[in-house]
Amino acid sequence: MSSSSIAPRTVVVHPTRDLLHEAVASRLLLALADRLAASDRADIALTGGRDGNAILSALPAHPLNAIVDWSRVHLWWGDERFVPADDPDRNARQARDAWFGALVDSGQIPASHVHEMPADTRSASEIASATDADNDAVLAKAAADYQAEIERELGPDGVFDVAMFGIGPDGHFASLFPDHPEVLLNDPAVKAVGVNHSPKLPPLRVSLTVPFIHSCRAVWMIASTPGKADAVAAALAGAKTDGTGDPHVPSSFAAGAGQSLWLLDQDAHAKVNA
Repeated sequence: MSSSSIAPRTVVVHPTRDLLHEAVASRLLLALADRLAASDRADIALTGGRDGNAILSALPAHPLNAIVDWSRVHLWWGDERFVPADDPDRNARQARDAWFGALVDSGQIPASHVHEMPADTRSASEIASATDADNDAVLAKAAADYQAEIERELGPDGVFDVAMFGIGPDGHFASLFPDHPEVLLNDPAVKAVGVNHSPKLPPLRVSLTVPFIHSCRAVWMIASTPGKADAVAAALAGAKTDGTGDPHVPSSFAAGAGQSLWLLDQDAHAKVNA
């Protein structure tokens, strides 16, 4: 995590939550069009939550939507709830319902370009009776499988063009939680990690790691509402130029190799430097 490996953090503040969502949708469509002008594909990591889903919902009717050749776009996730595939808590299920499902159904995005994180395929009784060791093992396999998919698609040194993340009121991002060991994992060879005992339900998660997030070309942190103001202020105060941060506020570690953007509404920005 050297200072040369990440871009300086830039904060952009929009007047309202609705304008934030519209602005991020515009920014994403332009970023994808720019990438596709220079490359045969674009790879983006989506985020869940109210902000993430609202941004995705804004894409179909956006006037810039037509500039993107969706057949060359690949969809990934920064983290996922490790639950059955049809569970409504899954970020991928929510994103499918909010946006990309219609693109897949119409043939605009090939189904093979949707790279969901693994789901829990165990039966309800197996899940209920699982020990910590059982869960650790199945999470480790899920993380390894997702890393293998990234490397099959993009090569061992491949990166995402844009990785979007929300910020929890506790300062977490992806599924990297305060004072949990995963946020301090510093091995660049490990791109994804299983997370057991998440303080936010459901308790089992899979997440990208900080080193892999740092390697992405652009990392966008998105937050709105007064409920995120303390977390945003703490994250920006704890962020260091070398990409490290405060393990009590994992989102302070968030940064990308070419661009590190914090995209906020005024309410989420209200306590920065206060």
